[in-house]
Amino acid sequence: MLLVLTCSAMAYVTMEFPGWPLLEQQSHDIIIGRCSATPDLYDVGKDGVERNSRGLINSQFEIVSVLKGVTNSGAFRLVSEYRPRQGEYYLIFSGYHGGSYQAFEAYRIVPLGIQFVTNDLSGKSLDEKIQMLLEHRLNDLKRLMQEDQEEKRRLEEGLKK
Repeated sequence: MLLVLTCSAMAYVTMEFPGWPLLEQQSHDIIIGRCSATPDLYDVGKDGVERNSRGLINSQFEIVSVLKGVTNSGAFRLVSEYRPRQGEYYLIFSGYHGGSYQAFEAYRIVPLGIQFVTNDLSGKSLDEKIQMLLEHRLNDLKRLMQEDQEEKRRLEEGLKK
């Protein structure tokens, strides 16, 4: 009962990560998009009053490639808990409702970086495309983790003086 009251008060429901196969199946639209405008930290109306967005972030995107679904090309609005960065590419598992793509849970947004080319995806099945994109992100994370470890070692060395 408490869960139902909490969900109705928030006006949107988030779910635990169901796994990639189920996420792919449940997402009406799977797209690669590029963030065209970094959202403000606080959503403020024309009157200067902060709007209550319940933790959701409205971002402006451009469609780069449609992997699943019937979507138009061009600009779109994304509503999510995830805060994207302007100029970066993202794999988005979403649904289109009320004039925007909705991907409430942060796991529905997979960062692809600032340099991304879709040429390697042509001629591949949806599953192959998603596997390639997830592998791309995993390789980026491994590189970033290695860089973080090197920085950590340098900082620890500096504290040993």
